[in-house]
Amino acid sequence: MNYQMHPPRIQLFPAEEYDRRLQCVREGMVRSELDVLLVHRPENIFYLTGYQTPGYYWHQVLVLPVDSEPVFIAPPHEASLVPEYCWVDDVRLYPDTSDWAEVTSDLLEELRLSSGRVGLETQSWFLTVDLRDRLAGRLPGATMLGGGGLIESCRLIKSPREQDYLREAARFSEQGMQAGIAAVRDGATELDVAAAVHTALDLAGSEYTGLPAFITSGSRTELVHATWSPRRISSGELVFLEIPGSSNRYHAAHTRSVFVGDAPEIVQRAGEVATTALETARSMMRPGVPASDVFEAGRAVIDDADIGYRQGRRIAYGIGIAFPPGWDEGDIFSINRDEQRPLRAGMSFHLITTMRLKGVGAIGCSDTVLINENGPETLTGAILPGIQ
Repeated sequence: MNYQMHPPRIQLFPAEEYDRRLQCVREGMVRSELDVLLVHRPENIFYLTGYQTPGYYWHQVLVLPVDSEPVFIAPPHEASLVPEYCWVDDVRLYPDTSDWAEVTSDLLEELRLSSGRVGLETQSWFLTVDLRDRLAGRLPGATMLGGGGLIESCRLIKSPREQDYLREAARFSEQGMQAGIAAVRDGATELDVAAAVHTALDLAGSEYTGLPAFITSGSRTELVHATWSPRRISSGELVFLEIPGSSNRYHAAHTRSVFVGDAPEIVQRAGEVATTALETARSMMRPGVPASDVFEAGRAVIDDADIGYRQGRRIAYGIGIAFPPGWDEGDIFSINRDEQRPLRAGMSFHLITTMRLKGVGAIGCSDTVLINENGPETLTGAILPGIQ
């Protein structure tokens, strides 16, 4: 179904691409026998309309009928962002004090959908139990159904334009990483390293990211998802860096470890194992290969090395569109032991073989990888994996 889309001032994708996205989602709605889908996830609203804001803690919902134009209920105090980013013509703004269940149910009645089959993104952090219950109470004739995963399945394969944004995000990530590694020295603080990273990211052009950079040193490198602190770095210590970049809400990230001074044998060996595991798993990332085979290839390298770490978690997760509080698309596709779906061209992943060894620290090794028809394309390859 083609619409007369009104181009916003900033249009990241051509109208034809948005139309293909809507068609993909509506095909899923038809299969699920949905009359309308209520979209609350900021990533999915962005994917379908181009609208973006960090103010999604306030109520926003895209009402997507299966056979008529979408309607966007936008945060009233951010109305200026609609003509900036959003192509949807029918946008409704309401006072801050509105009852959002009432607003949404009244709109469904206006669209003659209040007795239809209503799909909800029940896994969205932004559809609260309270809102869902009050919607159901105001729509007694409706059948409330799960609609999660419909849009996500369309996001799985990245278009050529999306791939360009991923490559740009990867370049930002690389520049931040290079600046961070250059700032590591005996006597510097984690804050010094973080300042260098963020300066490089901002000057390169990166937007705010779904998660912060993770920068730790010494014993703190054993802490998963710890950010920078005032701690001073000393000779004989590891420094762990996991640096994201974002271009037009598309993300890339990679990790590296730096040792200050001459690395002991265990650190050198662990770095070699992490690098070999990364390269082995990456070599398997080709269209048609089951995700579990990729996991097993990387896991075997790490586990067989008997280095004090075993690969029990996923070895990669999808990466692409993101808003805080996360930067990944792992809920759409992760490469783990139980994932039997095959890889497809156009998928993008953060491939991770980082190991945290007790008493040693984090041996950081990861890259953002795009699956092409002929195999993997490493997007964050400027810095070689392993111990620097």
